[in-house]
Amino acid sequence: MTQPTPQHAPDRERMRRALRLGNRVYQDLDYEVGAWLDIDREARVLDAGCGVGGMATVLAARAGELVAVDLDPEHVRETGERIEEAGLSGSASTRVDDITALDDPDGSFDLVWCSRVIHHLPDMLDGVRELARVAKPGGTVAIREGGFGFRVLPDEVEIGGRWFEDRLAAAGVGRFAPPRNAENGRTPYPFGWSQLLLDAGLTGVRGKTFTFDSLSPLTDDEQAWIEFHWRRWLTHDESRAALSDEDAEVIETLLDPESPHYMFARTDLHLRSATTVYTGVKP
Repeated sequence: MTQPTPQHAPDRERMRRALRLGNRVYQDLDYEVGAWLDIDREARVLDAGCGVGGMATVLAARAGELVAVDLDPEHVRETGERIEEAGLSGSASTRVDDITALDDPDGSFDLVWCSRVIHHLPDMLDGVRELARVAKPGGTVAIREGGFGFRVLPDEVEIGGRWFEDRLAAAGVGRFAPPRNAENGRTPYPFGWSQLLLDAGLTGVRGKTFTFDSLSPLTDDEQAWIEFHWRRWLTHDESRAALSDEDAEVIETLLDPESPHYMFARTDLHLRSATTVYTGVKP
């Protein structure tokens, strides 16, 4: 990720902190994805919407050449630093670019990778068509979208009642997936990710879901990842408005180290999530 929309600087920095945390927490999963993609050692690869470089280093280590692009100059700078720290700068480059109108000629890449960006675009189909444009005939377009959001608590705890995290997930649907209509300039696409690749002209579509599991005691990064996302329910106006006062109080209590219900004092936490990758081949 990302192909960001305009934001205030503090919001962009908070997003970068979240991306860094997520990259560290899910690093092993990223390596699993990289292995599944089965990248040829001579392949030329595009990381479209590279974020802060978590997947860029995975791809660069497997490919002959990596080009990482993002619309956010700070993301591009940080990705370049990560690539250099990993000793991969000889086979990788970075630049600021818009993935909906890439500077690359047709048929430039053996693999085009795009992680958690497409759902942000005003027209998702046009976005995937642009990714397909820069793929070579016989090359692959891979998008990471969908999966399942993380869960960490048992189904029933002393406060919050049964299925508390399911209520959070339901409240978050509108926040993370605003409706697509003419009023907000987002073109509707009422079909699945696999159909999106087919409609973009790709063939041989595949999908695989990768799972993540970590039991108590959670690492410092895992705890910080959970706390970041849960606190956002309380600090982000739109998110807070989607919560009942009772559920907001539950979150505050669970994150309070002085509370007898402090969640990170529990020994039965299980952080689990899943992410799905879809691939298609350019005819």
